Amino acid sequence: MQSKIEKRFAKGLTFQLAYTWSKQMDATEFLNAADPLPYETISGGDRTHRVTASGIAEFPFGKGRKFVNDLPRWADTMVGGWQIAYIMQRQSGAPIGFGNIIFTGDIKNIVLPKDQRDVDRWFNTDAGFNKNAAQQLASNIRTFPLRFHGLRTDDQQRWDFSLSKKFIITERINASLRAETFNAFNHVNFAGPNTTPTDTNFGRITATQANPRSWQFALKVTY
Repeated sequence: MQSKIEKRFAKGLTFQLAYTWSKQMDATEFLNAADPLPYETISGGDRTHRVTASGIAEFPFGKGRKFVNDLPRWADTMVGGWQIAYIMQRQSGAPIGFGNIIFTGDIKNIVLPKDQRDVDRWFNTDAGFNKNAAQQLASNIRTFPLRFHGLRTDDQQRWDFSLSKKFIITERINASLRAETFNAFNHVNFAGPNTTPTDTNFGRITATQANPRSWQFALKVTY
């Protein structure tokens, strides 16, 4: 399902909001080399929910605007023509898989309630995983699923903003100034948890995605 709300420029404002609800399945991998058909499972690229929003707002100051629209040209050059824009993205995390492991419990017990999850225990590591390195599988017929629909990495979100201004220098020469910030609120987007039962960090999130807050400034002259 895809839906979108859009408001085009009116009084210096434009706005767009989009929401996608989806399910992506794959049948491109084999559980075992001798299997006659690929294993059908939830795709590693599946994101059940995705919300995006964007907008532009022009500041109501300067020539042709609501406030102080009678400024001399030199003052309007400094005050008028500013606008701010933003882009927001938020989506579900990716499905998690464990590889060829020994599991003797109930698969339904792997997922923890949201209020019990943290970076030190993202899922129930005591649900039935065999953590003994000497007992791990080498040559076997695998039946354990590739990935789980209900067990996912952390939700991902990001806010980007920009502030820009156009300057009319002469009839033939224009300039534009732009300042941008990416991941403005410095939101931490966690990577997936460790899914190797024999590892001491099993079930823990030990890394974040490389997406720290950053700034960018640009000046462009057109002639």
